[in-house]
Amino acid sequence: MSVLEKMIDTQEFATLPPVATRILKLLENDNIDFRDIARIVETDATLTLKLLKVANSPLYATRTEVSSVQQAIVTLGLNRLTNIVLGISIFSRFFLSSQKQAADLIQKFWWHSSCTGMVAKSLAEKINRFYKENEFIGGLLHDIGKLAMIQYDAKKYHEVIRITAQDKITDVEAEKKVFELDHIEVGTYIANIWKLPLDLTTIISNHNNLKELDSNRELAAIVRFADVLCELWGADMYEGLQNVDLNKEESWRVLSSSYPELKDFDLEAFTFELEQDFKNASTFLNLITH
Repeated sequence: MSVLEKMIDTQEFATLPPVATRILKLLENDNIDFRDIARIVETDATLTLKLLKVANSPLYATRTEVSSVQQAIVTLGLNRLTNIVLGISIFSRFFLSSQKQAADLIQKFWWHSSCTGMVAKSLAEKINRFYKENEFIGGLLHDIGKLAMIQYDAKKYHEVIRITAQDKITDVEAEKKVFELDHIEVGTYIANIWKLPLDLTTIISNHNNLKELDSNRELAAIVRFADVLCELWGADMYEGLQNVDLNKEESWRVLSSSYPELKDFDLEAFTFELEQDFKNASTFLNLITH
């Protein structure tokens, strides 16, 4: 058994939460009935409660109170709702760890992931592009491979963090030294065994290497740019970034090339605007974990 298989198969990562699996299976049908989705979600009382909390939160600013799963589908839209359910079910399953050494790292991981999702969502809104919530859920899951590595051996991941800082190299390079593989490889393996939608799999497998992408480049670039900004603004996950030169940052080049309106983008002003996004990330964390 390879290190990768051992890392995944000995943990809960080997299978996606049952509700999420059933929903993804339903979505393969072009003639999906939203009542079927509602029935599946309603079989999990905790998930239903969390979904309604999220739907009624400032994150989505619905005009009327959402009191049922069917109403949530009508209000938020099927794609958005299924992505939120996917995010919540994965998040809830992997938020806590029995390992004391892993607990702080996992909390930091989810804080970074939530912030990346919120910033990606804001960026998409800023350029009037809407990705059916894939930018938010993609932000939430982009580093899922790191979570598997932390839960597999938190002590080793602390060593990754130490080497990243000491040698001034990237997290991917340090992970290769310590684990003989990196979080992109691990995340891609997880996305494939979970049979995640292509948009989300693309973000997980290529957010650090946009040049390899023929499709979904803009979506992956939005998540990656949000990821970079969060690393620089204190909501980091030890990637090893010290500063960013927009002219050299691949995600920014992809976005500014695709959306010329970004040539007048004021990053400093955007930084101030994002204060609410970090508050929203805290709101999301609180909604999902309580």
